[in-house]
Amino acid sequence: MSGSNGVVLRKLALLEEVLGELRSAGTPGPEALASDWKLRRAVERDLQILVEVVIDVCQRLLSLAGQPPAASGAEAVRRCVALGALSSEEPYRRMVQFRNFVVHRYDAVRPEVLAEILEGHLEDFTRFREEVLTYVGRDGSGGA
Repeated sequence: MSGSNGVVLRKLALLEEVLGELRSAGTPGPEALASDWKLRRAVERDLQILVEVVIDVCQRLLSLAGQPPAASGAEAVRRCVALGALSSEEPYRRMVQFRNFVVHRYDAVRPEVLAEILEGHLEDFTRFREEVLTYVGRDGSGGA
């Protein structure tokens, strides 16, 4: 990767902003999510945005490495693992699956799934941010 690239940093700042929104909602359980459609939709949308950021950053890292774009979000994640930008495909592959479900199914995600993500998987996004920052810093890109 060569040169400074503010796109990655701007995307990661958006990730932090949206994570802050989700965290401000606390950890509503499935019952609260089922009974409050506005809260449920807000959580779904914020999670979708977070995954879009993950995919966008992965695509940008591939571009900065001189590689062609990936054909899918899952491929972008897989190729970023191969680049050494991410340590493992698993948490990010599940994120992409979730995003695909939200975008292509058009029906509501079960409240139990949303509650599980809020309670146990928001840190996956923080880990993604840290791994990308470590990668671009190690690679000498001057802060992505």
